[in-house]
Amino acid sequence: MPESQRNMAARTRSLYTGEKFAAAKAGIARDHSIGVDVCVPGQRELRALLALGLLNRGYDYSTPAGWHMAALSAYTITASPRFDRMVLITDVPHNVVDYLLPEPNGVGGLPGLRVEEHRGYGTYIMRHLPTNAQFVVTDNPSGKPAGARSESYVDFFTMDAPLTPAEREQLASVPPMTEHAQCLLAGVFCRISARDPHRRWAIGNWFYDPLRRPGWLDSDRSLGEDRKLQGAGDSWELRWDSYPYPDDLAASMTDPIIGIPGTRTVSAPDHLAITLGNATLRLRSRRA
Repeated sequence: MPESQRNMAARTRSLYTGEKFAAAKAGIARDHSIGVDVCVPGQRELRALLALGLLNRGYDYSTPAGWHMAALSAYTITASPRFDRMVLITDVPHNVVDYLLPEPNGVGGLPGLRVEEHRGYGTYIMRHLPTNAQFVVTDNPSGKPAGARSESYVDFFTMDAPLTPAEREQLASVPPMTEHAQCLLAGVFCRISARDPHRRWAIGNWFYDPLRRPGWLDSDRSLGEDRKLQGAGDSWELRWDSYPYPDDLAASMTDPIIGIPGTRTVSAPDHLAITLGNATLRLRSRRA
């Protein structure tokens, strides 16, 4: 019996994302496309905010660098985006959510993220109050929440906790972005574990080169000293001094199979740029 279109798309997707087949299949779009970027608007907004948190590292705490989420690059995480939820699959879910969830003392975490359920030993089901988007971190390779409801090991905010004044202030400081800009930033976050099965590019969770190409960085694994994602509206710029290669990031976003439809790469003397509609994300790496 011929393999279904959905199964074929899932096998192709898993080659690029590193997801297990079951996880990849859960993310395939209704039209049997790869589905990495097909989602409801609240999910797109959540993923763009996650990109801001992941890609701002340093000491400017008036920016999303103050969310302390850049440390997520220290962990091996497989991104498994779905139409109505964002899923991260990792062997260390408790460590990962520790950097994602705001603590009652107001230190770090994505403003507005709350625990909806804790399942079994290794699954956190969360919801982002401002976007109403669901977000799952689990050690289940399929990405499916598993296990009975249980008590969380850490005292995080739950759904009955409204936004704090500090969270409102943090969210108000996030610059406005257009829909196409959201798509670009969300796309960067959804590809943190992506790699080309033909070994032409790889992202490596923003801290190492899975293809082990020589002659670029002195260290095999490095978080870098600084990452900064800034901009507003349609115009955004990402600066960093570690992995991945700028060409690799651009390739992951424009790849004919796993890339965002409609994106293209524009080369300039001192940077690369990814465009989608009127939106531009400039890539400036000190290691280019």
